[in-house]
Amino acid sequence: MKEFIKYHLLSIFITIIACTLSYGAVSDYNKNNINSIKAIVDDEIITQEDVIKRAAVAIKEAQGRYRDNELMDKIDQILKDTLEEIINRKVLIKEATKLFGTSEAMMKEVEKDLDSFVKGAVKNVGSLSKYYEIAEAQGINPIEKKNELKEDIMIDKIMKENVHDKVKVQPKLLRRYYCENIDEFRQKKEVKLRHLMVKYSAHNNNKEETLSVAQKIMKRLERGEDFPTLVKQHSDGPNTENGGLCSFEEVNELRKDLRDVVYSLKDNECSKITESPVGYHIFKVELIKPEKIQKFEEVQDDIYKKLYREETVRLKKQYINSLKQNVFIKVIN
Repeated sequence: MKEFIKYHLLSIFITIIACTLSYGAVSDYNKNNINSIKAIVDDEIITQEDVIKRAAVAIKEAQGRYRDNELMDKIDQILKDTLEEIINRKVLIKEATKLFGTSEAMMKEVEKDLDSFVKGAVKNVGSLSKYYEIAEAQGINPIEKKNELKEDIMIDKIMKENVHDKVKVQPKLLRRYYCENIDEFRQKKEVKLRHLMVKYSAHNNNKEETLSVAQKIMKRLERGEDFPTLVKQHSDGPNTENGGLCSFEEVNELRKDLRDVVYSLKDNECSKITESPVGYHIFKVELIKPEKIQKFEEVQDDIYKKLYREETVRLKKQYINSLKQNVFIKVIN
């Protein structure tokens, strides 16, 4: 039977809802409770509680963005991804412990980095007692946190040597990516404009009277009167308080026939009176951002960062998978 289970987690998390059916639920309630084993990594176990605690922030964010079945699916994916993350972490810790445990010099370097980090944290809050006070208020065990930080430092060091130092992005790949994905660097034409609307409903739904008002406004514009001022005085449309100024998003939300009118205008040009089902419109372009393709030189740094991230992810996955070959791992569904 599908059910939601509420978990109370840390100070950062009031209540999260987890769908246990889609995450390996069975009829036996004992396998659904908080202490059920989700995975075994050599001689260590990972419980449901371990997974939920680590996923707490991501689940809280999901609760604010998703609802009903979509929320259930999202939580299910978060829990699966988090379990994989915890397994990978344990594999990396085992490798780091094996490497650093045989080198006194390397372990001293780790302890030095850890001591420096803790001292910095204490300095930031003012005193050691304040540091412990804050940790306690957040439900954090300072000793456990220190051990976790030590593991983080060890993992960072082996990841640097086996992943980050091996990441290479050849310059020719930047140009190739640019050419093969040119649409990513195409900037569409954008306009910033002002919009004056005279609605039928504001003039007793009398089409002739409405058109007459629009024509009088148009004549004043042709004489050089200020467009924003006339909007504030006579427009029945949106954004009257700021002279009818529209955002790029609002331009894209216009009816296609009105959008076509806008995109045909030149800078500082007013449109003719344009009819729509709700009334008459006059547009004035304030700014045109023409369609253009960004030059390679403008985007090569962004391309490099993207390719660097992708290569880092690939090498990290490759490295962790190689370590897993020598570790007993069993995921329990």
